[in-house]
Amino acid sequence: MSGLIPMAAIAAVLAIFAARRGVLRDSLTMSLERFFEVLPRVALALFAAGFVGHLIPSEPVGHLIGAGSGFVGIALAALVGGFIPSGPMVSFPVVVIFVQAGAGFPQVVAFVTAWSVIGFHRVLIYEIPLMGWRFSAIRLASSVVLPLVAGLLAATLQAIYPLKWPPF
Repeated sequence: MSGLIPMAAIAAVLAIFAARRGVLRDSLTMSLERFFEVLPRVALALFAAGFVGHLIPSEPVGHLIGAGSGFVGIALAALVGGFIPSGPMVSFPVVVIFVQAGAGFPQVVAFVTAWSVIGFHRVLIYEIPLMGWRFSAIRLASSVVLPLVAGLLAATLQAIYPLKWPPF
């Protein structure tokens, strides 16, 4: 709920700019179309996450990628994140499930970073066919350490600036 007010303020400012340019009606139409296009996906993803959340045992998740799992947990979360074959409508509910099951903050950061930076499914489906093997190999080799670095940096920052975890 804390992000609602800043997002509403940003939307209001953008609406003012759109009105000044005379494209407010077109902007609202496009926004509502996207909203009704995405709404069922979000609802179904949240339902699926709720079901999966009760099916995944929390003890192994807490043990493997919990706050006390350290670098091994960060590496494991990064590996799993790189292989989650989905968009944000599925992967973020999976993140919520991991958090509810006891995943640590640095491990969640590594998971989300690997999902967004590496995404092996995107490499196979889009990147290799469009850009070629050589490009994909160099890009993967140069970015495969990023989830580990992000997880370690998150652990360091969490030690310096403690935060409420889990957030809900």
